[in-house]
Amino acid sequence: MRDAGGARRRPWLRHGLLLAAWALPACIVPDAHIDVRGEFVNPGTVRLIQSVPITSTAHAACRDVDPQLPSCPTPPETLPFGRIDLSQPFCVCAGGDNNALSYFDIYVEDPDLDDDGHPKDSILAALLLDMPSATADPTPYLAYQNILPSTLPAALVGLGAGAYADAIDRPEPVVRRWTLGTDHGVDLCNDNAAAPDGKLTPGLHSLRVIVTDRPWYRPFEYGPDGMVVLDADGEPVRVDATAATVGVPDLPGGATYSVADYVFRCRDGLDPDAGCNCAEEM
Repeated sequence: MRDAGGARRRPWLRHGLLLAAWALPACIVPDAHIDVRGEFVNPGTVRLIQSVPITSTAHAACRDVDPQLPSCPTPPETLPFGRIDLSQPFCVCAGGDNNALSYFDIYVEDPDLDDDGHPKDSILAALLLDMPSATADPTPYLAYQNILPSTLPAALVGLGAGAYADAIDRPEPVVRRWTLGTDHGVDLCNDNAAAPDGKLTPGLHSLRVIVTDRPWYRPFEYGPDGMVVLDADGEPVRVDATAATVGVPDLPGGATYSVADYVFRCRDGLDPDAGCNCAEEM
């Protein structure tokens, strides 16, 4: 499984991801004057999950814990994170790529429940293409909104008995998912709505998926003195929701987040030696 994330509340940050990038090589400085209360409380972190190889010894150990289990509980199989390595190449093609991926799921879990035992948080996701490691604003790298809209919450999944639902030594996971490419599959090289004509340039590409359990970050209002504007209760005032920075988790608002990465190569469909399987242009 791949997971990452954590929640921070105060002090209020001008830009969470940029500060996080700066902090990585530096010393850890303790937070001061933290006031965690009300809507800022977020005890459970969101996690991206996927199946991992399990040895026969591990399966036997799981059955020792619960003889009713046929195997260790793992999430359903889906496209593995990391390098997308298929036997047939992906290609930039005028009429689309016949080697495009079939539909696949992205799974997340978040343990936070309301008083009725229902999932409490809406989980959002964004796909970021070829984004540098230290980026103040991911907006220029937002990609494939036609495949995974950044405003679409993940749907609850019923995994059933004998699956990931049978967690060992922890509460039953609350799993949700997005299904990408339900109608026509996922043509990574030719179907990015953010690219000219939907097409990527030939070469190696990275694709990051980021998920969060709060709405995307909205910046604060600043007064003429350059200070954050506070309301009557002493809380910072946010700008309108339409100014949300998609791809940036709202750390000051108590968000947690998780990221995972894919790497894939697009070949030139006009190259006779690339081994492409291009569809005819309509």
